[in-house]
Amino acid sequence: MSVWMVALFVAAAGLAITAFWFGVSRRRKAETELGIQSLATLKWRDCIAIVLEALQREGYQVLADSSNGGTDFLLRHGNEKVLLDYKHGTAYRLGESSVREFEAAVRLRGAARGILITLGSIEHRAATVAAEGHVQLIDGIHLWPKLRPFLNDKLLDQVQGQASAATRTGLWKGLLASGLAGVVVFAVGQVMSPASPAAAAPPAPLASSSQSTGLPSAPQPAQDAMLQQLNATAEAMEAVARLSPEQLAKRRADAAKQVSQISQVATAAWSAPRTLLITLNHTDGKDKVLVAEACRILVQNEEMRFTRIQLNPPADSKQAVRWRLCE
Repeated sequence: MSVWMVALFVAAAGLAITAFWFGVSRRRKAETELGIQSLATLKWRDCIAIVLEALQREGYQVLADSSNGGTDFLLRHGNEKVLLDYKHGTAYRLGESSVREFEAAVRLRGAARGILITLGSIEHRAATVAAEGHVQLIDGIHLWPKLRPFLNDKLLDQVQGQASAATRTGLWKGLLASGLAGVVVFAVGQVMSPASPAAAAPPAPLASSSQSTGLPSAPQPAQDAMLQQLNATAEAMEAVARLSPEQLAKRRADAAKQVSQISQVATAAWSAPRTLLITLNHTDGKDKVLVAEACRILVQNEEMRFTRIQLNPPADSKQAVRWRLCE
């Protein structure tokens, strides 16, 4: 196999891996996270309506809602009664006590089993306790695929657009890295290949711009395909630039609100366009998990990448103010 074919294969393999990882896997994960956050911004009544619509498609029928103004609904599925409780918001972390309380409510309402849903997360012990009883737990990651088909087009388009924006930087870097890998392989192969009589002949005039730089050129079809992908990615990166100041301000406010819902955070507010000031209610002095979660929220908006986070310690703490950078 000739050197240029090996280089082309390396570049194509890199492009394929990049397209799958950022175009499919990472984008799907980003869409799930953004979808959960979008659901969390809805009012409780609007979101539970979507939940009930999804359950009705699975054969559930609403018999009655909570008689004491709570958040549970009595459903029927076949010949059995099922109690549904929905905890709105991403800050919920269902633990063993939450499951125990819900099991008691299931028995009190005369239901055969229960479904406990949250946009937040579920502790491992809670899942174990629920498995031993008659309670089905559904967290945000597993709830999003169920509700996605029932969202209005505007909200779904918004989530998909934000997911594309969240992965475009990785896609751009992967495309460049794949092309560079192909060029490196080609150059190394040329250096390591045995000298041939033609190598001693005077070099032919350099006609193309790529040859004038001293780099070997890839076959024209490969160049065209790569240029098309790079141009498409560049156009996608311009989407943020087309947003109005009001839209950008709203995205920043939404991001700060989501960060403020982290249990370790007392307040979160923008002190400068690139600086998010976070005041903590407790700290271990490192706060690696907190910073990782805050950055995960921020970098989902491309314009917030490389945001500087200012960590203010609790009022009764002797810790110093610290700064971290999201990438």
